[in-house]
Amino acid sequence: MKHSYIENEHTEMWLEDDIIHVVYKPHLKSIDMEVAQKMVSNRLKISNGISRPIFIDTSNAKEINKEAEEYMATGDAMKYLNATALLVHNRVSKLVANFYISISRPKIPTKVFTDKQKALEWLKHYKDLSMN
Repeated sequence: MKHSYIENEHTEMWLEDDIIHVVYKPHLKSIDMEVAQKMVSNRLKISNGISRPIFIDTSNAKEINKEAEEYMATGDAMKYLNATALLVHNRVSKLVANFYISISRPKIPTKVFTDKQKALEWLKHYKDLSMN
């Protein structure tokens, strides 16, 4: 069951089964600093001060600018997160996501998936972890 649902012009976010879900909207082609900050602000509201895993369906975003990329890998963007699963829908996106992970070296476990159910199963291992 969905809880704490937040929707804006770029994303839909909610809490379900103690996992934060983020889905990029179809018209979102690029993530810049303004979009990234709005996403993080909404995600912090949903987190409610509790570390949780996050599932992000990235299929609609085509790119992220350098400034937003750096912001999303540090500071408040990582606050109250203990694992990240990125869902991609093609091999090119998977290569790009894996390259991003290797370059940004997130401080929490982060993995790329092409199957939503496998991603959610992997995140279940992190539901009870707390990194507050």
